This record gives sequence, C-alpha cells and structure tokens, in this order.
Amino acid sequence: MITNRKYYMQKALILLVFVLLSFNTNATEITNNEFAKRINKCVSSIYADKEQYPKHKQIPVELIIAQAAHESAWGKSRFAVEGNALFGVRTWDENVPHMKAKGAPDAEWGVRIYRSWCHSIKDYIDILERHPAYEQFREELEFQYKTQGNAEAITLVQYLGAWSEQGQQYIHLLQSIIQSLYQQDFFKKLT
Repeated sequence: MITNRKYYMQKALILLVFVLLSFNTNATEITNNEFAKRINKCVSSIYADKEQYPKHKQIPVELIIAQAAHESAWGKSRFAVEGNALFGVRTWDENVPHMKAKGAPDAEWGVRIYRSWCHSIKDYIDILERHPAYEQFREELEFQYKTQGNAEAITLVQYLGAWSEQGQQYIHLLQSIIQSLYQQDFFKKLT
C-alpha cells in the first residue's frame, strides 16, 4: 500500500512539474510580440472609458509600447518581473510599495511596485495627464488630434525629456526605438 502511494505521489509530482513548465508564467520568457500584445490589451481596456479618456487625450499605443519596452527591457527587467513596474516610476514616499535598485539600496527613493502591468500603464498615463512637466506633451497631443485626427508617437516623444535624467539623449533613444519598430512593421502585428 505504501509503495503504491509513493508511486502515485511521484507520478503526481512529475505531472505538476510538467504542467508548471508548460505555462509561460515567467516574464523573462515573454517574447517582444507577446509583451506588445499585453501592453496593447491593457491600453485598450483603460481607454474603453471614453468619458475619462476621450480620443484627444489618448496617448498612442506605439509610444506606450516603445517606452515600456525601453524602461523594462521588454518586460524582462527585475522591476517589471518582481514589481510589475514598466516605466521606472520613482517614489520618495516610504508608505508607497517600492523596490530599491540593486546598486542603490540606501537611496532615498525606490521604483514603485504595481499589482499588474495594467496598473503600471494606468499610472504612467495618469502621470503624463496631470504632471506639470508634461504640459507641452498634453498640448501637442491635443493639437495633433485636432489638426490630423490622430497623434504620432515619433513627434510626441520629444516632449518626454523630463522622464529621464538623460533628457535629450533619452528622446533620441525613444525616437530610434519607435522608428525601428515602424520599419519592422512591428505595430501591425498587434492586431
């Protein structure tokens, strides 16, 4: 009887290991395309609230994907994997859940932790929508929608220099990422 029980427990353990390995639950294994699709799905669900996010306030998903890809290494960074932080949003408030950078464990700030990638994206959108440093970004976003009927990620990115200490260098980097993704028809693969 004990031998049969041991046999079935081993068999159940092997089956459990197989099932766990079959699922792609580890964010470090996510492909760039899967990453972009997850971002796109979150953005679509956030922008479904047309009252809070009318068209003229909607940040192009291409910009959100490109910036999240850069900031989180396509969802593979420690902050993205362990804290669902896609944009490196800092906090100096000890009461806000956060993670310290490995190279700066004594820093006065940490990177915010989120319940999900969608919560990280929502916070990113809210920051761009309300923070004074992005007033020109908001004005350009609205101007583009009024004059063109859509907004272009490649031009909007020039108003995001405050997001990084790198300033203008950061803007050029994001523009290069967006151009490269457009050249690869990457965004067309999301649908």
